[in-house]
Amino acid sequence: MEVLEVLDEKLEENRLELTLNIYGGTVMMACFDARPATKDIDALFDTSPLIDTILIDIAETYGLAEDWINQDIREPLKYMKDEHLKEVYQFKNLKVLAPSAEQMLAMKILFARPEPYRDFMDVEYLVNYLEIETLEEIIELYDKYVGRRHLRDRQKMFLNYVGRDLNKDWKEFSI
Repeated sequence: MEVLEVLDEKLEENRLELTLNIYGGTVMMACFDARPATKDIDALFDTSPLIDTILIDIAETYGLAEDWINQDIREPLKYMKDEHLKEVYQFKNLKVLAPSAEQMLAMKILFARPEPYRDFMDVEYLVNYLEIETLEEIIELYDKYVGRRHLRDRQKMFLNYVGRDLNKDWKEFSI
């Protein structure tokens, strides 16, 4: 997360403070060590023209995509009923917060995107990390963070595949 140290330095130079709420692959990498890298940082943060300039400058300096840090997660987060963020990094001028493993699992099930996205692998990792044994546990967790009304056919099929792949003795959804 060297780039966050650089961001912190730039914030200090400009006498700014920033809180990043990170999500997605960044959380899987930084908090769970479930992957070696991520192509971007999905985050929510208060922006300004100066913050935008700092982010573009970092992108140009390090050869990153202009949207190396983006707020594309804003729309999907509208589906979340409950959110529990914890501080995962504290720099001098930059604070980084991330959701719990339970919330990440619910979010990844909500998204249930096909490859090349890593939702399937991330869900499998989180099911094992949380030591979840039953489909009922997952549904209960999903209901807490997202709500059963958003458990649609895509998510049900996705969970059927996860259960099979992990050799879980889950009663599958009929779709």
